[in-house]
Parts: sequence; C-alpha cells; structure tokens
Amino acid sequence: MEQVIPIEECAKQRLQVLVYAYSLLVKHLKEEGVDREKVKRASDKVWAVLGQQAAEQMKPVLGEPINIETLQKAGAIAESVHGIEANQKITENELQTEFVNCPWQEANTALDMPDGWRMCPSGHVAFTETMYKGLDPKAAYKLTKSMPAGDQICEGISSI
Repeated sequence: MEQVIPIEECAKQRLQVLVYAYSLLVKHLKEEGVDREKVKRASDKVWAVLGQQAAEQMKPVLGEPINIETLQKAGAIAESVHGIEANQKITENELQTEFVNCPWQEANTALDMPDGWRMCPSGHVAFTETMYKGLDPKAAYKLTKSMPAGDQICEGISSI
C-alpha cells in the first residue's frame, strides 16, 4: 500500500491518538466514579511494564557499561518516542532534564482534566524509573517539578 502521508506525520498522528485515548479513558473513569488511587495504581503498573520493555529494547543498542551518558541517551530516545521536548544537562553524576513541552499535559489541558486526575507525573516516573533500573539496577529517578502541580516545566533528576 502506498504511503499517503509522510511517515513522520503518521507517527505524530498515531501518538496524538494514543495520548488522547488514554487521557479520555482516565477522564471517563473519573466520571464513572472509579476511585482515583485505583486508576493511578493501574496506570503506574502499565507504565512500569512499558518502561521495562523500553529497557529491554534499548539495552542491546546502548551496550555496556551503563553510565549517566547512557541514561541521557535512553531518556532522549524515550522523549522522542513520546513526543516530549526536553533540555538535558549532565552535572557531576546526575542528569537534569527539563521537560518543556509535553503532549500529555497538552491533552489534559485541552480535555479540562482536573489536576488530581492528571496521571502523567506518576506514569512518567513509573516508566522512567523502571526503564533506567532495567538498564542498571542502581539507577535512580525522581520528578522534582511537575506542570500538573503548577510548575512551568516538569523536571527529572537521574543518577547512578
């Protein structure tokens, strides 16, 4: 079959559909009265599985040893796949990542999702932490700023 639209545009549209489908599902679960903590736990489990799959796919490509620069590459790959714009900076033994544009935040805003129901921060941590630990069990990740919490950016700190 002939490619009707460029592959990059096709990938962008597919990502948008998935982001909105997930966000709409969460919004409708809220409207149906499903407990927020149950939705969050289920969401985090899904993102952790996806993070582990990402680590398994990347490990052969990234090779050994796993160091802070490797985590930077893995993060950049994941950001690209997830349509997130970020700035990264390596300090002595940490990777600081500022997420400046995020399709998940955009979808939540467009759908007028209540702040407490924006699952993206916990899902982001579940995915990233599991991905990094799948590359090196000593890796650590924490989210120090969050757009849904009112910050201008999301910020993550990674270390080994």
